[in-house]
Amino acid sequence: MRCNPFGYATDAGPASLMGGLYGPEYAGKMTTDRTGIHGVAVCESAYAARYRLICGQGHTGPVMELCERHAAMIARRMSSTCTRCVWPPAALEINEAINRVQTQLSRTYDLVSAARLRDHAAELGRQMDDLIARGIIARRPLQLVEVS
Repeated sequence: MRCNPFGYATDAGPASLMGGLYGPEYAGKMTTDRTGIHGVAVCESAYAARYRLICGQGHTGPVMELCERHAAMIARRMSSTCTRCVWPPAALEINEAINRVQTQLSRTYDLVSAARLRDHAAELGRQMDDLIARGIIARRPLQLVEVS
């Protein structure tokens, strides 16, 4: 079987991005060429081993069949942060609220209402900062480990 670092070797691409925070529709249009067979996201090499990313809190990613080159690249460039640790449920909830406020703000022409919305967005930002200060949002590295 071929190396499959991003999900394009065996299916239509990644099932999710950033640990499930985004769906495959966010993968972008420049990962494969118009055939869908070649491009920067497709590896023609045979896989050397099966790997998964694991953080110190026990969060695990999917099993990936990787060639040695992609295993080294992922270990070096794509393992600095566990997405589940930096986006816990409380942070996702606040982020969704910030997005809602920003959407409302973009549709508001009343200066008083806009000021209230900006104040609310700032308060939500302080809540996000508090999650960081309390260690609820934490940047933890991932380790690429070989699995059977």
